[in-house]
Amino acid sequence: MDKKIVNNLYEFWTYIGETMGLLIDTEDYKAVSVLNSDWPKRVFAIADKADLIAEIIKLSGIGVLPDRITLLSPNELKNNASLELALLQKNMAIDLTTVDNDFDQDENIFQVRSRADALSFANTATTSFGYKVDAEIVFKISQDASRVRMFTYIKNQEPLGCGLVYFDSFNNAGLHMIGTVPNGRGLGIGTRMTKKLLSEAVNSKKDLAVLMASAMGEPIYNKLGFIGYGELETYKIKRECC
Repeated sequence: MDKKIVNNLYEFWTYIGETMGLLIDTEDYKAVSVLNSDWPKRVFAIADKADLIAEIIKLSGIGVLPDRITLLSPNELKNNASLELALLQKNMAIDLTTVDNDFDQDENIFQVRSRADALSFANTATTSFGYKVDAEIVFKISQDASRVRMFTYIKNQEPLGCGLVYFDSFNNAGLHMIGTVPNGRGLGIGTRMTKKLLSEAVNSKKDLAVLMASAMGEPIYNKLGFIGYGELETYKIKRECC
């Protein structure tokens, strides 16, 4: 199951890289290197080969590759002095045949369609997650709703949350970037957004919904019936000073 979950994420990042013309694709790894955005700036789909991580670190140091590495746990990177753990996520999934698609339609959730919508989503995501999300990337990948559907939660003209669903080539739906700005937390917005994305997946007749949960989000997904599997780790490559 971990492979199905992570495949959706890696395929999504690959789709973004191809759409933006920013994908680095080798037989040993893939990477999306973005200049004006922290998302999805990653090296991923890394082969299990001796000295490959050292090569990636070296290429990152000269600006050829991003300074983030994402891969499944367990791995051999915890004791690497050139890396520091930046993010730990739980891989989760739910069989969509078990989901009763009777969720209330929340009138505060709006789909990204225009450049103005994309800017609102990008700003909301940036505030929610604490890293820069570029509106141009959001706009371009939102144009094919058969692949990506992006939504912003807006109440009283104030954007408070965001989320998106990515439909992969294996008929699974990935729920990504579910976030809430600080002054919108504790209001159930994350749950409502997750239900909206699940509804999109069920209506599109997908088999599984998969996601990577933070410690904050995991209890929400547990309540909705998601099952936890393995873990996904993202490491930051340390920069030498002086």
